[in-house]
Amino acid sequence: MKTAMNGWMMGCIACMACSSTVGTWAQTTLEVEVLAEDMTVPWDLVWGPDNHVWCMEKTGRITRTNPDTKVLEEVHALSGVYQSWDNSGAHAMALHPDFPRTPFIYVHYAYGEWRSRLSRLRYSIPQRRVVDEEVLIPDFRGNSSHNGSRLMEGPDGHLYMAMGDAYSKMNAQNLESLSGKILRMDWDGNAIPDNPYGNLIYSWGHRNPQGLVFSDAGQLYASEHGPATDDEVNLIQKGANYGWPLIEGPCDSPMEEALCDSLDARDPLASWSPTQAPCGMDYFDHPSIPEWENSLLLTFLKKQHLRILHLDETGTEVTHEDSILYNEYGRLRDVLVAPNGRVFVSTSNQEINGWNYLAAEEDDRILELVNPDFFYDALEPVNDLNEVFLTQLLETPQAEGKVFPQPAREGVSMFLSETVEQVDVYVYDMSGRMVVGAEPHALHGPGLLYVRLGALQTGLYVLEVRAENGERWTSTVLVKRD
Repeated sequence: MKTAMNGWMMGCIACMACSSTVGTWAQTTLEVEVLAEDMTVPWDLVWGPDNHVWCMEKTGRITRTNPDTKVLEEVHALSGVYQSWDNSGAHAMALHPDFPRTPFIYVHYAYGEWRSRLSRLRYSIPQRRVVDEEVLIPDFRGNSSHNGSRLMEGPDGHLYMAMGDAYSKMNAQNLESLSGKILRMDWDGNAIPDNPYGNLIYSWGHRNPQGLVFSDAGQLYASEHGPATDDEVNLIQKGANYGWPLIEGPCDSPMEEALCDSLDARDPLASWSPTQAPCGMDYFDHPSIPEWENSLLLTFLKKQHLRILHLDETGTEVTHEDSILYNEYGRLRDVLVAPNGRVFVSTSNQEINGWNYLAAEEDDRILELVNPDFFYDALEPVNDLNEVFLTQLLETPQAEGKVFPQPAREGVSMFLSETVEQVDVYVYDMSGRMVVGAEPHALHGPGLLYVRLGALQTGLYVLEVRAENGERWTSTVLVKRD
């Protein structure tokens, strides 16, 4: 695979200040600004529906940062995260596509020396905190490293997950094991019926993939650590075998060519020797940096840079590569492209596996790469997730009297007439006894009522809502306590 520097790349200028130039191209000069600091290995960056940068650190700490004001809020701290001397810890995070209306945060983390799990956290809008953890897949094989991983929503609406081989390399070729695979599931952790092998497996033969992204055209790419040679970026295809551990990198030796034929193994889109430790990855196609349009942005740990892999029109070949941030901020763990073309990169210098000598006083950090000459579309950050929740609900076709969610835990919402401003709320148990009575409630938004039910026990209830103008709504409500 071709790996040449483009002629219009002018080089990188040292950058340690809050905002300074890091790269100049034919049309673009980039500067770096610090978004957040004093973090511990910010492993996974996710863009939220609140237009905040969400982050999960290796410790299990989850934060959201306003990209304009740079105010950071801690959302949750996972308990029981196992951090080895090497790389195990909290590894991947995704928000439900309908978050926060569907209030789930998905996380993958090690909980012991040899095990990891996929869980979903329930975020309570009224309480503004995580109130519950449900384990979806309890017992992935784990190790001190090689746990992967990444979580990514696919264009088909399903959840994709990259898993390492957990130092049991032959499991990557074992279709009974989930190690060394790309997985595809629904948002409850169940296999999709048309998966190629009748289980969660979507592709196999992977060593330690730590980057996963879809292009705008719907193509899936994964970055993968090699052993001593042949780091890889692969174009992932349904049911395909990517060769590990029988094949490393492209099929470029007589023995590997024979194996590739017998395994029907796929060659990588790009590979590098000796290894440079590729990690998080995102797809870029935005006029904010025109020279990067239709490219993969890939962070590197060992070689400490951000690499731009320029794709051809089909997305099946890398035409050339460029790199910036070489040795400027240490190890780079992840990269995130916002919908308006803003680019964020996280460092990974507070490692406990011998690399923490790189750590600066401010590490670890989330950085932003900025084109000062580009006018970025405004994506106004919403500091209160309740505002996002209300916006999602009010954009939904409404049916008066509809109550959700069912079952309820902390409370329920009901759609009412938009002309109503205040109502009285009554709740009855199944014996007819009033358990909540004559409580006046102001609406949360036009036609939207929220009722707290935190004091009620598990059971079936009747909710009655009365408006001053004589309108009345009733509905059964199922309350469930875990």
